[in-house]
Amino acid sequence: MHRINAKRRGPAPAIVWHDRRMPEPSRRIPYRTWPGALAVLLAIAAYVGGLSFWDRRTPGSRPLPTGETVAVGHARFVPASGWEMDVSRSRAGQSLMLFKGGHKFLVTTRAWAGGPDGPLMRQQRLMERGQRLNIDGDVSDFVTSWGLQGKTFAYYGSKLAGRFWQVVDLRRQSLVQIDCYGASEGLNEAMAEARSMLESMDLEAPQ
Repeated sequence: MHRINAKRRGPAPAIVWHDRRMPEPSRRIPYRTWPGALAVLLAIAAYVGGLSFWDRRTPGSRPLPTGETVAVGHARFVPASGWEMDVSRSRAGQSLMLFKGGHKFLVTTRAWAGGPDGPLMRQQRLMERGQRLNIDGDVSDFVTSWGLQGKTFAYYGSKLAGRFWQVVDLRRQSLVQIDCYGASEGLNEAMAEARSMLESMDLEAPQ
């Protein structure tokens, strides 16, 4: 009986199959990326710089000529002396925001096809729940010397106080809301000027 010494063999070499019909992989040509990155950075810098320039050139406020009437929707009135227009918070034909110091006078108009009381209760709920303000007293009626009439109420918060007026024009199916508010300091003077602007208001602005 013969003993056969078998030699231990290692793993078989891997066979790489190559199809001659397949093209050789192309070699990537190295290129520099910094010119493209620099162009992107320059474009961003130009965009940001252009916005800053536009912001400086676009006025946030506009002085109003003394004694001249301004209009928003059907409403028109004469601004009190010293009040300026807040351009960024005013919308042509819809709202007009005036300010003087730390006090605001906002007039808004929109269509209204509801009842004579308008959305007054909804406005109070918005102030109480959304803006954390308190209604001061009850809603009362008001009538101006021009015959403009509607509802009004006062409100206050931790940092401001104000008064809200609302006029419903059933004939035109329109709603006008006036809101004057600001810091407690100087509020009496601002409120007196707000009432003078309200007294000058009518709803006969041409459309």
